[in-house]
Amino acid sequence: MKKRNNSRYASHAILSRVGAYGTKELTMINKNLFPRLLFASLCTFSIPALCADEPSVNLDRPGAGMVEIKEGDKVPDEYKREALALKDWQKRHLTAPDENSQWVEIQDKYVLVNIPNGTVKTLILKSSVQK
Repeated sequence: MKKRNNSRYASHAILSRVGAYGTKELTMINKNLFPRLLFASLCTFSIPALCADEPSVNLDRPGAGMVEIKEGDKVPDEYKREALALKDWQKRHLTAPDENSQWVEIQDKYVLVNIPNGTVKTLILKSSVQK
């Protein structure tokens, strides 16, 4: 009796199963890929829209170009000077600045600046303040 080489038949059977499963898996991947890509793209494109809601000021600084300033950022030293402080903050319906803060006007916004370190505490659009 002649002995068969079972390894050749076994590898053929394994390959045929992998081919069948591979096609099925590929179809499942294609079906699941589009919704995943759609979800990822929606998340990616919605992030800038969420960030746009935070008020900020764009300043053109010599040597640095356009700089965006928002709450928590440092302002240029000139805005820490008392000469730029808004003394009539009450007439403008702004809250009272504490001892180490002052209101300054930067473009179309009122900015509450912490004087010692120059960080922005609050940023308010001029148009949103009651007149």
